[in-house]
Amino acid sequence: MRKNGRRALVIGAGIGGAAAGIALRRAGFETVVFERAPSLGAAQVGGCYVLWYAGVLSLGQLGLGDAAAKIGHPVERFEMCDARGRVLNGLDVGKRGQALGAMPIAVRRTELIAALHDELGAGSLRLGSTLTRVEQDGRGVTAVFADGSTERGDLMVGADGLKSVVRSGLHPKAAPRHPGYAHWFGIADGDGGAPDGVFRILHGKGARFAFFHLGGGKVCWWFVRNAAQGQDGDVLGDPAAITRFVNGWHPTAAALVEATPAGGIRRRDTYDQAPRRRWGADRVTMLGDAAHAMTFNLGQGAGASLTDAVVLGRQLGAGGGLLASLRGYERIRRARTLLLVWASRQVGDSAAWDSRIGAAANATILRTVGALVTPSLLELDTRRHPALAAS
Repeated sequence: MRKNGRRALVIGAGIGGAAAGIALRRAGFETVVFERAPSLGAAQVGGCYVLWYAGVLSLGQLGLGDAAAKIGHPVERFEMCDARGRVLNGLDVGKRGQALGAMPIAVRRTELIAALHDELGAGSLRLGSTLTRVEQDGRGVTAVFADGSTERGDLMVGADGLKSVVRSGLHPKAAPRHPGYAHWFGIADGDGGAPDGVFRILHGKGARFAFFHLGGGKVCWWFVRNAAQGQDGDVLGDPAAITRFVNGWHPTAAALVEATPAGGIRRRDTYDQAPRRRWGADRVTMLGDAAHAMTFNLGQGAGASLTDAVVLGRQLGAGGGLLASLRGYERIRRARTLLLVWASRQVGDSAAWDSRIGAAANATILRTVGALVTPSLLELDTRRHPALAAS
């Protein structure tokens, strides 16, 4: 039912796209979310991460506060350490989360997307829909799919990720950037000595190892080292190879790798996008990785996508003109995410220094500058958040 007579097309049913579908429906639009994956199971693949304050606040704004509490495991402390586990910089993120009403949580991506899909409803999802191009005129926007079908709407939101078809139509030469490192991740059966409620990152020479509890006796871990792009860029990936690499590090690192089920370690390259001055045109806009792909170094990608959706829904639901609302959303979110993309890149660059002097310099940065800057970076997307503005 079109509450305000307008229809929104969302491309991509990942975190940002599903959240946008919910937010736009709450703003009064008939909303359809198109996903190229053939099934919900295929659309819900992924690892795990910590969702910081803004992301948790955004879930509450989308009506998923109870679901977040159910699927998330609280994170009370964040620590950046040297390879042997000596704390360089520690933050009581639980105390700050309580003050904001947004306790950080560790969550599996599959469970988060499943919760978003449940809230969105199967009737608003169109699976197996691969977008090929976008057409606009003065009265609306048309999505053209690979099977020859078309869909018409009053606006379109490109939430189709790093390789966005929507973005390629707006910015054909905007290629993703590889930062020179890759990461491996897994979920261990057993804690390996990892303290519950603590998100800890161990920093070595050009490498990092991080871990946090997911609840139920499971611990998510990830390992980062300098590597060329692609699966052939670095053959490291089997448990024995990673265990040898972290020999001499804090023993929890090797213990978690060894406690990961056979075949449970995956390798992934990371990318970002050079920030664009323009996110949309006329009736088309973007959010999430399609608009501002960032490296994982600040852990803000998922939260930024959720906040994009909340701000977009708020702007479009405020009663102004459609085009003015879209451009207003872009102005608000571009200013915020621009700094997140830049800061995330800088954090990763310094952590990638692989000489003894470079590693020592990075440790000094974490101990001094990091102690001052990190709290602000984790809260950056929380300032002026709609949930706080409404309170």
